[in-house]
Amino acid sequence: MVNSSEYTEKSKRTLFIMLSIAAAVMLTIPAITNVITDTIKVEAQSPSMDASSVYETKSMDLGNNVKNLVILIPNEGHESQNIGDQSTDQRLVNQPYIPQSVTVPVGTAIMWFNDDVDHDHKITLVEQGSNLNNMIFDSDDFAYNTASQPVVMNNTGSFDYYQADVNNEDIDFVMNGTINVVDKSDNPNTTTGISTDQPNANINTVGTLMVPTGDLPTYTSDLENGGFSILSTYNFNDIRSGDPQTLIIWGTSSSSTNSLVNVVSQLEQITPTLPYS
Repeated sequence: MVNSSEYTEKSKRTLFIMLSIAAAVMLTIPAITNVITDTIKVEAQSPSMDASSVYETKSMDLGNNVKNLVILIPNEGHESQNIGDQSTDQRLVNQPYIPQSVTVPVGTAIMWFNDDVDHDHKITLVEQGSNLNNMIFDSDDFAYNTASQPVVMNNTGSFDYYQADVNNEDIDFVMNGTINVVDKSDNPNTTTGISTDQPNANINTVGTLMVPTGDLPTYTSDLENGGFSILSTYNFNDIRSGDPQTLIIWGTSSSSTNSLVNVVSQLEQITPTLPYS
């Protein structure tokens, strides 16, 4: 027979163990909740500024926090990769525009920066499936190391942008890309995955740049000195000769469309120093 004192001690020990377990569970719940919450936030975000993804998929998806996009026309972007034009003059990177396809929220300002040495370019923007009669934007010609005027995408829909007659060896080659404009107002927390740590917290303008991998430290320093942050990089071997190149995704703060002029001004100081020119 168990006397009352032994029973009481066992009860106290049992109660103590149960309370300890309950306390441990209560301490664990917030951590689990944070993990779940963080996971939901990540799933709600657009893909992060991942240069390898931009290179492999030829696309980029911007969230509500990015208001301006600078699409790069890379050096030798006018060269065709079509059969019959596989010469030493073929392009360096796998897309004529970087990014070639982009998804942006309504109200995003987009401009094109010409890094194609000694080649003028122009951008014609039309609604997908339409013709020149429904042209939305025509940039006119803009020279190497300059940018087009920005176009603000105020309407949802899918749009094509292109330039024909850019390659004498392949007259059928057309530089082309797509812009998908979507309404993300139903999910205002949909953001591009940019670190909220300083100095990246206020970034609302992003773009790309291609540099030789061996010169990456120099151009990283030049960009940072010009007020840019390096969001992501990806090394690849160019199509022409297999030389190592690096795709940079940069970001900066631009308070208005007009201040894109300052962004372009900084790029115009960096681009001529690239060995492509």
